[in-house]
Amino acid sequence: MKILIADDEDYAREGLIEEIDWEELGIDEIMQAVNGAEALKIARWFQPDIVLTDIHMPRMDGIAFAGELVKQLPGSKIILISGYMEIEYLKSAIELSVIDYIEKPAEVETVKKALRRAVEESLREKKIQEADESNLEFRQQKLFELLVRKDSDRKTVEKLAASTGFSLNGEYVCLLIQFPRHGKRGGGELRSVTELVHGMEGQVLGLWRGETSLELIVCYGERNAYRLSPLYQKLLEQWPECRLAVGIEAGDWRTIYNSYRTARAAMNCAFYQAEQRMFEIDEKIMEKRFIEPGLYGSFLRILSDSPRRISEWFQELFEDLFTRKYYQKEQVYTLMTSLLTAVYRQYPQGYDLLPEVAGEEQIQPFLLGMESLQEIREFTERLLGKLEEQGEELSGYGRVIRGVLDYVAEHYGEEDLSIARIAEQLHFSPAYLNVLFKQERKVTLKQYLNNYRLEKAKRLLDQEYLKITEIAEKCGYANANYFAKVFREAVGMTPVEYRNRKK
Repeated sequence: MKILIADDEDYAREGLIEEIDWEELGIDEIMQAVNGAEALKIARWFQPDIVLTDIHMPRMDGIAFAGELVKQLPGSKIILISGYMEIEYLKSAIELSVIDYIEKPAEVETVKKALRRAVEESLREKKIQEADESNLEFRQQKLFELLVRKDSDRKTVEKLAASTGFSLNGEYVCLLIQFPRHGKRGGGELRSVTELVHGMEGQVLGLWRGETSLELIVCYGERNAYRLSPLYQKLLEQWPECRLAVGIEAGDWRTIYNSYRTARAAMNCAFYQAEQRMFEIDEKIMEKRFIEPGLYGSFLRILSDSPRRISEWFQELFEDLFTRKYYQKEQVYTLMTSLLTAVYRQYPQGYDLLPEVAGEEQIQPFLLGMESLQEIREFTERLLGKLEEQGEELSGYGRVIRGVLDYVAEHYGEEDLSIARIAEQLHFSPAYLNVLFKQERKVTLKQYLNNYRLEKAKRLLDQEYLKITEIAEKCGYANANYFAKVFREAVGMTPVEYRNRKK
């Protein structure tokens, strides 16, 4: 049995490894990770039976890591460790069905007790899984995977087809049905498709790929080929929000893989054509195309220009992408993550202008949450539009005031930032700088700095993975108690109350 231990504190990980008799528990493979992002990467190839993870870690916290792990490895048993028994963490633990939630400093016997439960639960589920593997559904899914793969073993395919009753003497077509990412599945979609196909005297094999994609192999007789178009129409009518991709028709079970390959290529077009619902193969789509490697370099050359010039460059890029629509959407996600990361690094004030992204680590997951290129385009245009507006606004201020605003934006998180320090940086006396600032901004420099820090704190409080103490430190407050006092006086509620206001 395998375990993955994730904790950013070396002594905590090493201490557990040394003090627990892993052989006694039946655990013979141990891997370690220092943060959630590394843990998720390791989990994908290590396939741990048990995961012991701290909640508070850099890059990706334990709750976010556990949430992704449940999606990718639902069989892994999770044990959470935290120095804070906060109610929200307990709620998350319940939702994730974790084995145990242990408070730091973790007693060895408490951890061992939780590990025993995890081992027992894992062994029990494995026994059930082994029994289930003999059932019809498992054999149908196994047959599906073999049919959509090139050069599958003929004898194995024939044996599985015979045991499931799926015909290997027919015509075939692969269909992909993509349901909305934020919608709710009814649970009977595959059964409904099966009934429709039976109505045309055909058969169907299907499985869910992730939460939203239903993949199908439809087997039909040659004389019923005319019924395929009405079938597609019925599917679109039955689920008005879904998208349907149709592969090329296959006259032999050995070429089903080609129908499946072309159906996946057709579905890639949905990323570019958000308004369309049905996609069929286009020969151009099958050409292998990769985003030009020099594209990022050309972008960096104009990055130091104005937001307006950057916006014009993006306009040309999006027009080109929409015209081509051949690039795999994964390539586009990667490209846009790199480009927008560069934009935010050049203009860090962008995090203040739009609420969707609060830090660099959120750029990629935010983009991956978008289902179409049009969504990415609209967000990019809004960001650059806000930057352009801000630039025009700042152009109305004098050079000195722009220098103050830039310096505050860069150093607000430093506890020792003061009016005197800002004045010294700009070679003015504090009194004169304050007068000049108030003339142009209508507030004192001290008020502006306080308000700026408070607005930053509000944004960070909406990011639930950060502790109050971490937010206080990031916003330049001496300690969490002082931060809470200042926040309450200004906002009328404590930071915790502000964070919980929408729940």
